[in-house]
Formats: sequence, structure tokens, C-alpha cells
Amino acid sequence: MKSHRALSLVLALSLIGTFAAPAAAQPRTETLTLDHAIEIALVQQPSVRVTKASIEAANARIQSAKVAQRPTVSLSASVAESSSRQTVSTTGATSGGFFSPTLSTGFAASANWRLYDFGQTAANIRAAEASADATAASLGTTNLDIRSSVAIAFLEAIARARLVAVADSTVKSEEAHLDQARKFVAAQAKDPIEVVQAQARAANARSALAQAQSNAAVALSNLRFAIGWLDPSVTFVVDGAWPTPPPQDPSDLLTLVGTARKRRPELVQLEKQVIAAEASVTASEAERRPVLSASANTQWGPGQDDWSPQPSWTAGLTLSWQLYDGGRSAADIRSARAAVMTVEAQRDAVLVSLTSELDSARQQIVAHRANVTASNEAVTAARAQLKLADARYTQGLGSQIELADAQTAVTTAEGNLITAEWQLADAWAQLERGLGGK
Repeated sequence: MKSHRALSLVLALSLIGTFAAPAAAQPRTETLTLDHAIEIALVQQPSVRVTKASIEAANARIQSAKVAQRPTVSLSASVAESSSRQTVSTTGATSGGFFSPTLSTGFAASANWRLYDFGQTAANIRAAEASADATAASLGTTNLDIRSSVAIAFLEAIARARLVAVADSTVKSEEAHLDQARKFVAAQAKDPIEVVQAQARAANARSALAQAQSNAAVALSNLRFAIGWLDPSVTFVVDGAWPTPPPQDPSDLLTLVGTARKRRPELVQLEKQVIAAEASVTASEAERRPVLSASANTQWGPGQDDWSPQPSWTAGLTLSWQLYDGGRSAADIRSARAAVMTVEAQRDAVLVSLTSELDSARQQIVAHRANVTASNEAVTAARAQLKLADARYTQGLGSQIELADAQTAVTTAEGNLITAEWQLADAWAQLERGLGGK
């Protein structure tokens, strides 16, 4: 018996330990591609859950509007103890009084049903359904915004990581040049000032590397925020490959605008909001219509000494019409009409900005594509120049100034190339956002 109790105690303590002190999550690192990052964001981003909750609330308002079409039934029961004034009968007997309580009970049931309200409830249901459609359409806009923000943050993370690689390569190159300068000075082939100059350039290169690493860390933090990454035990690095851009330039502006007007989820959402706002106007205009309703109720109130009374009941129809409501319905109509004007203006604002947005992205793609080509040529030329300068310096023919200029040219050209590729990829992402996604 004692052994069973001891075993039970051990099991209980182990279970308590399991729940009270869960195993710490093991840190790990993941490599993300752009598609994987977007896939995670569409699941984890809180804005998606907020939008879905709004859709659920809008659907619930449809059910709430339909309640007026259905009958309602209520039940009630009461019990009370009370005293009555003392009375004296003709025979001299007394009854009642403060210390003679009387028990009273009551049971009741009632039912009410709005039979017809001349379209008031139907208008409210149509307004709620239109509003729910508009809210459901907002999910497309939310998803598109998430895709765009993740893509932009991901592209920056790639660019910052590549700039770190350029800065690191520059540090290694400058340290190699410093080692060369020391050897020349030790052999009395160069002036000692060249060692000091090389040391300064190496220190500046290490400082640039530290700044590039800081920028890369900030870019990864921004990407974590864009994704909505919740697990702090997971760190990630991005796949360093740029998304492959289409080989051809974008279509002409007229084609792009036509495509965007069909695909942009904001326009679909705003069109549905216009319909919902117009339905709200109709519902507001129906507020003062008459209401025909039916009601029935039954009551039973037995006494303390007599449980035999029969229940009573009533049933009837009621036609009510609020002839004047103090101006409430007129104010609701004005508010609903103002909402229509607001949504129409928002839709037109999107249409106005659409052409400019697409034209800007299209022109940037053309310009940045040419910039990438020129930057590649500049990198090739700068690397060739550095190779020649390095060879001349190794042979004792060149100077630190010539070598420094060549190294600076390579670092600048490689940085410009990364920036141009980043701008080109970003412009394609902006165009994709402007078109309403893939």
C-alpha cells in the first residue's frame, strides 16, 4: 500500500514539474525565401486576425438584423411574502397584521412577433449584408498589404546582407594592403608613412563594416516585424538571391491601369462600401414606417391557501406608427448620405493615384534596369583597375594613393551595383502592389 502511495506521489510531482517548468525552447536559425516569408506572414500577422474578426462581427450583425423577423418568448416567475393591515370581523375575530405574513406567487409567459413593418427590417438586413460583403473584401487588401510590406522588407534585408559582404571584402583587402606596406617599409623599399595610411584605411574599412552589420541587423528586425514573427527563440537569415525579374519591360501605362482597375482589392472593397452606404440610407429612410405586431401572454397567480385559480391569457394585434421622433430619423439619413459621399471620394482618390503610382513604378523599372547594366560594367572596370594597381604596388611601382583610389572605386562600384539591383527589385514589387498582386 505504501509503495502505491509513493509511486502516486512521484507521478504527481513529475506532472507538476512538467506543467510548472516547461522545457525552454531551443534557439535555432532558419533561412527564409521570399515566398516562405510571405506564407508565414499571411498566417502570423495580427492584422489578418483583426480583419477576420471584423468579418465575423459583420456576419453577426446580419443575424442581429434578422432577429426582428422572429418571434420572441419570455417566461417569468415570482414569489413574495407580505403582511396586510389588521382587520376585525363582525364577530370580533382579527385577521392579518404585521406578524401574519401572506405568501403570493406568480407565473407568466409572453410571446411577441413583428408581423410586418413595411420593409424596415428587410432594409436593415440588406444594409448589414452589404456591409458584411465590404468587410469581407477588406481581407484581400490586408493580404496584399502584407505581401507588399514583407517583400519590401525582405529586399532590404538582402541588400543589407550583400553590403555587409562588400564591406567585409574591403576590410580583408585593406588588411592585405597593410601587410604589404609593412613588408615594404621593413625592407626599406617604401616610406613609413604608407603604413600609417594603410592603417587608417583599414580602420575606416572596419568602421564601415560595423555600420553595415548594424544596418543589416535593423533590416532583419524590420522583416521580423513585417512577418509578425512571434517566436523569439528563432533567428533567421534571408536567402541572398534577388527575385528573378521579368526579362521584358512592363506593359504600356494604359494596359497597366486597366489591369489594376480590375484586380485592385481596394477598389472592390470600396465599391462594396458604396453599396453598403446606399443600403444604410434606405434603412434610415425606413425607420419611421408603421409596425404591425402580435402579442400573447398568460398569467397564473395562486395564493398561499388556494392553488386552484385558473390562469388568465390575452392575445392581440398592435399597429404602431411613430409620427414624430424628434428628428432622429432625419439625422440618420443625413449621416448615411454623408457616408456615401465619403466612400465615393475614397474610391475616386484611389483611382486618381492609381495612374501616377503605376507610371512611377514603370519608369523606375526602366531606369533601374539601365542602372544595373551600367553598374555591372563599372564593377568589372573597377576590379580590373584594382588588379592592375595591386600588381604595380606588389612590384614596387605603384603608390598607396593609387592603390587606395582603386580599392575605393571597387567598393563604391559594388555598393552602387547592389543599390541598383535593390532599387530594381523594389520597383517591381511596387508595380506588383499597384497591379493588385500576381
